[in-house]
Amino acid sequence: MKIAIVRLSALGDIVHSMIILQFIKKYFPDADITWVTQKNFEDALNFNPSIKQVVGIDIKKLKTKKSLKELKKTADFLKNLDSFDYVLDIQGLIKSALISFFLGEKRYGLEVGCIRESLASLFYTNRVIIPCEKNVIYRNLDFVSKIFGFEYSDEEILKKEAYLFYDTSKDYSIIDNFLEDKNILFIPGSSKENKNYPSDGFIEIAKNLNKNILLIWGNEEERKKAEYISKNSGAKVLPKLSLNDLKYLVSKMDLIIGGDTGPVHMAWAMNRASIVLFGYTPVTLMYQTPKNIAIKSPSSAGACRFDKSDDSITLIEPKKIIEKAKELLER
Repeated sequence: MKIAIVRLSALGDIVHSMIILQFIKKYFPDADITWVTQKNFEDALNFNPSIKQVVGIDIKKLKTKKSLKELKKTADFLKNLDSFDYVLDIQGLIKSALISFFLGEKRYGLEVGCIRESLASLFYTNRVIIPCEKNVIYRNLDFVSKIFGFEYSDEEILKKEAYLFYDTSKDYSIIDNFLEDKNILFIPGSSKENKNYPSDGFIEIAKNLNKNILLIWGNEEERKKAEYISKNSGAKVLPKLSLNDLKYLVSKMDLIIGGDTGPVHMAWAMNRASIVLFGYTPVTLMYQTPKNIAIKSPSSAGACRFDKSDDSITLIEPKKIIEKAKELLER
């Protein structure tokens, strides 16, 4: 059985979607799985033994050129990848549905009302109903379990295998040199500023935890923020990392703290402890466990539509995060 999975972005959504791989493989061990994603996220999926091939599409190039010739070139490339028995669009956008259309005849996606862009459902030959209010992990697993006819339990989710893999042949001494006995990773940045916890809050947390605290960054603005936190707390700023390096780093952490963003959700995927801070997004965007904890701001967050002007993450008190962090570190 040959399966194509389409999940183009963003990092956190890809990470949450990847839980389906080990469940598909459990019931269909001989399944050949191809995952189509945005080119800059390929490394999140690379080295996963459940995936036969990772295919990166340069969406940015397609948007920039807006050329029928470029679109045809991409369509021909997708059509020639393989003959797939199942094409699963987990994203539910017009662009992901269009890519699914070029991959095969038997296409599965979400029904209108359960999907972000309703027109996308027109591209599917089979539609699945999953309420948007459901927890993100249940949504992903419900999708494939309904298609392939299997059941799953919370116990299986809790006992999941870590599913992000890094290049084991690479030298990671540049990261290893920053590690000590107990290591905590702060994620001060994300794609949306009001998903970010205030720098001064991170400084207070760092001073109270008194552990080896590391900071990562992805762009110049995030680097300046990390350096500000470091200067006022003693936390260490790492050099810029690739996605592959980040997977290695997360695997070595005792705790990861940050907003609702991809690098923080990688902790859950790698069975590492985490505290995820939620402002305008709902806590259903993570699966909580005894060592993966959500702390929500005082505001309410819609399950399906978010108020992106809400900056209530700034109202989460550092002492609450410090308390939870100490609990997790003592386990």
